[in-house]
Amino acid sequence: MSQPYRTEGISYLVCATQRSGSTLLCELLKGTEVAGVPDEFFEALRATGLPRQPRQYFDTPELADIAERLAPTEPGRPAQRGEFEGWFSYALQRGTSPNGVFGAKMMWNYFDDFRARVRELPGLGEVTFNEALDALFPQLRIVFVRRRNKVAQAVSLWKAVQTQQWRNEDDLSRGDAPAEYDYRALKHLVNELHLWDARWEDWFHATGREPVRVIYEDFVNTRAATVGRVLDALAINPREPESQMGPMKPQADDVSHDWVSRFREDDADVQLTS
Repeated sequence: MSQPYRTEGISYLVCATQRSGSTLLCELLKGTEVAGVPDEFFEALRATGLPRQPRQYFDTPELADIAERLAPTEPGRPAQRGEFEGWFSYALQRGTSPNGVFGAKMMWNYFDDFRARVRELPGLGEVTFNEALDALFPQLRIVFVRRRNKVAQAVSLWKAVQTQQWRNEDDLSRGDAPAEYDYRALKHLVNELHLWDARWEDWFHATGREPVRVIYEDFVNTRAATVGRVLDALAINPREPESQMGPMKPQADDVSHDWVSRFREDDADVQLTS
């Protein structure tokens, strides 16, 4: 199937869940200057045209009291049919490095919308999503980033959705927004993160796309070796040896460590009394 917008060289998706270390890995890959520009090009939801907002992480009736404490959801504007074609062409251009490698980052809770929008592209409405991926990305590879410590990951996500600060480098005019510990919010996010990882694994298995696997706890202190391993698995020749130093500061702080310990104690109490 011939497409006016398709990659001709190596392409890859960094599949992940929020706060798994995927941003760190993508920044390191971008820094090689030979591994594309793996940004979140496809994070806008069809219903709003915006990325997932804080309250949308708690969109069930039993969690309404938690959602109400978070920033109000912006209405946005529903995506119009035909808009994605132009955006997809832009993403291919923006996400490709001079050597022809394309990279993008994909979170599970954006993936359903991405699948639906790909089917809107001309010529792809009558094929399966897997066939559409093969038409758009003939040399597609998958990198799967996962974090073992789901409590620490949930703490990081809960802090981020409260403060809307996703990186310590962010210099936001709103100042330091308060973040409060909440066992129910963390328990919900822990369960969601496990579920999203499992759904990625189901998709890999169903489509036969075995990913290059990166575990956050293993790679965070061996960055150069991990980047080298990923480049090798993607069949990308490195420009030069990469530094162990990454461009990002650690996201965890004393509050995060305290909340992880507090959650484990609270969760043990709940298990004993349930």
